[in-house]
Amino acid sequence: MSPLDALPPDQRAVLSLVLKQGRSYDEIAGLLKIDAEAVRERAHEALESLGPHDGARPPSDRRAEIADFLLSQQPASQRASTRSYLEHSAPARAWARVVASELRPLAEGALPEIPAEAEEMDEAFDALQARTAARQQARRSSRTGGAVLLVGLGILIAVVLVLVLSGGGSSKHAAAPAPKAASTSTATTGAAPQVLAQVNLLPPQRGSRALGVANVLSQGGQLALAVRAQGLTRSTTSSFYAVWLVNSPKDSQRLGFAPPVGSDGVLQAVAQLPANASRFQMLVLTRETQSSPTQPGHVVLSGRISLPRS
Repeated sequence: MSPLDALPPDQRAVLSLVLKQGRSYDEIAGLLKIDAEAVRERAHEALESLGPHDGARPPSDRRAEIADFLLSQQPASQRASTRSYLEHSAPARAWARVVASELRPLAEGALPEIPAEAEEMDEAFDALQARTAARQQARRSSRTGGAVLLVGLGILIAVVLVLVLSGGGSSKHAAAPAPKAASTSTATTGAAPQVLAQVNLLPPQRGSRALGVANVLSQGGQLALAVRAQGLTRSTTSSFYAVWLVNSPKDSQRLGFAPPVGSDGVLQAVAQLPANASRFQMLVLTRETQSSPTQPGHVVLSGRISLPRS
């Protein structure tokens, strides 16, 4: 039985009216002939049941605020305040993402976007821009007889900054540290990175402590994928993580290998998205034992991704 199915009938009814029919608390109160505050309490109790009960959590009043945000029951001014709180509170984002993942089967439309931390977005694009600059420099060097970029042999130069994802053709998931390039701040590109879509990454089976989120970022005409996951098993020399776009095992594209996961179980990575990214339906994090897998290996986390077609 899913957590949604385990909710009391009155709580599930309120969530169904909110998520499937787009009703407000006041409208539901009129339908059920009860007080609007009673409807709100049922909704909050339902989300409390769906949310995590261990680890760091936001205060109860903040959880109630996030519940109203997720259920689209706030005016615009309050939504902006809640988004700002989520951007600056890691426990609040973690709690909201778990709740949103549990609500998704009941939601007919898209749930409100849970923002990423502002610094995470800036750092992701700094890493992406530095990596792009390093590739361009390597190509120039190869044309002049200098360093050669051996993509065909599976060796891809990567820039290690805050967030790094080695290229999709790489067979060196834990290579020696690459030379660093100068970080490019968002001020030089004119506009701050924008989150176009968010993917909540969940384990295929309940009981796993793994959890992740990916944000599709846009800045200056570039699209990137910033991934953060926690609760992962430590990488070894023969077992490591890869990120894929997937429709089916035979219709998939590897974005690259992630940096090794240490004893803290945290993975952070960024990759430039390919031009055909919009045709894929799933984003998958796998644990691999082959240096050049052609299909996704053991799925650790996955989530549905939806991008506008160009």
